[in-house]
Amino acid sequence: MSWHSYFTKKQFAPGITLAPESNLGLCVVIPSYNELNLSKALDAIGKCKLPPCSVEVIVVVNHPEDSPVDIIKTSEQTVNEVEEAQKKWGNTQLKYHAIRAYNLPRKHAGVGLARQIGMDEAAYRLMNVSNPNGVIACFDADSECEPNYLTELHRLWQQFPKTHACSVRYEHPLHGSEYPPEVYNGIAAYELHLRYYNQASRFVGFPFAYHTVGSSMAVCAEAYIRSGGMNRHQAGEDFYFLHKIIPHGRFSELNSTCVYPSPRPSNRVPFGTGRAMSKLLFHNEPILTYSLDSFLNLLPFFGGVKDLYLAEEQQTLRFIGTLVEPLKQYLMRVDAVNAIANARANASSSKSFIKRFFLWFDAFMLLKYMNFAAENYYGRLPVEEQASRLLECLGIKQPYDLNTKDLLLTYREMERKDWHAIL
Repeated sequence: MSWHSYFTKKQFAPGITLAPESNLGLCVVIPSYNELNLSKALDAIGKCKLPPCSVEVIVVVNHPEDSPVDIIKTSEQTVNEVEEAQKKWGNTQLKYHAIRAYNLPRKHAGVGLARQIGMDEAAYRLMNVSNPNGVIACFDADSECEPNYLTELHRLWQQFPKTHACSVRYEHPLHGSEYPPEVYNGIAAYELHLRYYNQASRFVGFPFAYHTVGSSMAVCAEAYIRSGGMNRHQAGEDFYFLHKIIPHGRFSELNSTCVYPSPRPSNRVPFGTGRAMSKLLFHNEPILTYSLDSFLNLLPFFGGVKDLYLAEEQQTLRFIGTLVEPLKQYLMRVDAVNAIANARANASSSKSFIKRFFLWFDAFMLLKYMNFAAENYYGRLPVEEQASRLLECLGIKQPYDLNTKDLLLTYREMERKDWHAIL
C-alpha cells in the first residue's frame, strides 16, 4: 500500500496546519483525555537532549460526544497546556502541537482511536518530508522519561535503519509521595506479572515474546502505514498493533533509555495497568498471574514443531496426544491438526513451516491458551510464587525471603541484559 493510498482510503484530513520542518525525524504522540497534569509529561520531553533531526510532540486532546461540561473544560485547559509547553520548550528543533479531537463517536472513542489520530498525523507529516524511516513514538500523558529518550530513539534507527518497530524499556515508580504506599506495592506486583509473562514465554521458546506497553513503543512511518496503522481498540491497542508487526521481523528492544509510566488506578479501560490497580485498591482483588505449568506445558510442543513438517496428519494427532491434558484439550478445541496441515501445505521448507506455524500460534493464541488453562485447570496464582519458580528454572539463585519489589528488581536487571531483536 502506497502512503498516498493509505491516507486517501482513510479520507485523512490533517489536524496540524503548520508545515513540518524539512528535517523532521521524530514525532512523539500523546493521547490526552481528561488529563489534569499533562505538563509533567510535556516537561519530561522538553528536558530531553535533542537529536540532530527536528522533533514534534503531537498531543491528541480528545473526548467523546455528549461529554459533560467539566470534561470539555479540561480539554480546553489541556490545549492551553500544550501551547504553554511550546512557549517554554519550543524552538526550531522542537515543536508542540495540540490536535482537538473533540466529540469522537462514543462507540469508538478511547485510547486506540486517539493514538490512531496522532500516529496518522505523524506518519503523514513524516512522509510529506520524504522520511519513511522517521520515528513515531507513543507516549502517555501521565508518563515521564529519561533525558536521553529522544536521542536514543533517533540513534536506534540510525544504527539499524531497517528496523520496523521497537519496544522501549519501561519502569513504573516503586516509591514516592504522589500515591499511597499500596499503589506502589500494587504496581510492583503488576509489573512483575508483565515481566514474568514475557520471560516465561521466552523460556519455553515462543519467538515473539516482547513487551507491548503503549507508553513505550515506537514504529517508523513506512512500517506504520504498511501494517495498516493503529487500531481503534479501547484497550489492548498496543498489543494488537505491535503483534501485527513483530511476527514479520525487524523488531527491536531499546534498553538504553527508559520510560516511567504512571502507577495510578483507572477505570477508563476494561483491562490493563489502570484497571488492575483499580481492582486492587477499590475491590481488594490481588495481582495474580498464570501458572508456570501453563508455560512449561509448551516446551515439548514448541520443541517438536520442526518435526511436524514431515509428519502426516495421524502422526500430528498422535504427537498432540502425548502432550499434557490442558494443552492437548486446547489444541483440539482450536483444530490444531488442521491448522498445522495448512501450514505444512503452504511451506516449501522446514524453516518456512516453522514461520507459518508461529503465525498461527501467535501471541493472541498464546494468551488464549493461558486463559483457557487458568480457567479450566490451574486458576490464577500469586505472581511472586510463580516468578520465583521461573527464576529457579532459569538457574538464577535468590534468597528465600525476596519480596515483590526485590523480585521485580531481579527481573528488571535480567531484562536489561537480555536484549532481543528480530532483524
